[in-house]
Amino acid sequence: MKQAPLSRPEPTSAAGLPVERKADLLHRLRRAEGQVRGLQRLLEEGADCARIAQQLLATRHALDSTYVRLNLSVAEQELAQPGDVAPSVGEVLDRLQTRLGKSR
Repeated sequence: MKQAPLSRPEPTSAAGLPVERKADLLHRLRRAEGQVRGLQRLLEEGADCARIAQQLLATRHALDSTYVRLNLSVAEQELAQPGDVAPSVGEVLDRLQTRLGKSR
């Protein structure tokens, strides 16, 4: 019987996030930071309220998306715990749903 190759764990950062996930989150946060600066500039310049609202909605969406991705990382970390301390999939999904529900 052929054994499946062992998968190597992804390298992690000091925060316990996989390096690629941390880079993705930082990229998203920097992009949202730029959007916030753009909002400030629009307000300072006296831009139309509809234009500001549209940009604010885009900024919020970027942050919401980042929040969801971070919470998926939390769930992945919980499920990757050793068998004797790992929560059930149902428990992890319930906590994930609660956290995501609070963001609305």
